[in-house]
Amino acid sequence: MAAVKYIENPSNELQPIYQSAKDHFGHVPNIVKGLGSNYQMCRTITAFLIQSLQDGLVDWKFKELVIIKTLRAMKSHYSFGAHQELALKLGASDAQLSDLSNSLWKNSSNFSDNEKLVFELIEQIAIDANAVPKELWERLRKYWSDAQLVEINGVISTFIMIGRVGDALGIVDNSLFSKSLN
Repeated sequence: MAAVKYIENPSNELQPIYQSAKDHFGHVPNIVKGLGSNYQMCRTITAFLIQSLQDGLVDWKFKELVIIKTLRAMKSHYSFGAHQELALKLGASDAQLSDLSNSLWKNSSNFSDNEKLVFELIEQIAIDANAVPKELWERLRKYWSDAQLVEINGVISTFIMIGRVGDALGIVDNSLFSKSLN
């Protein structure tokens, strides 16, 4: 049971936020309803979720792998299964998901070198975001533009926060999207 009440009937102020969530996800996820008692947090976090869960400068499927690796690295349980389901719908393989569950990704043929570098970044950020080696950034920039690295870091950081908020408040989202992803 969640530590906070889900706001099922949004105030006039919250209605546009709930509508944007419904437009994007097909329904209003419980994380949005759980944040509904705090308008500013709900607005900001919902906007980050919508931005993260779609194609951008980085392919959405890869973003889902980043999210899964981030949740694993942080030992977060919030919405983990829903993100695995979503990654599969977007074309990720069972083998990729399996390799992300431990350190197999390091030697896996299921990931490119540029993807492995991002997973290395995630593991370092999970330990200490202030200690990302300059050498790792140099290797990342061989494959990723600065704009893509900003987006990747935004997804990592957002889901560190989302995972912690969801876990701490006991919020469960078994399925993120109830609409077709096509």
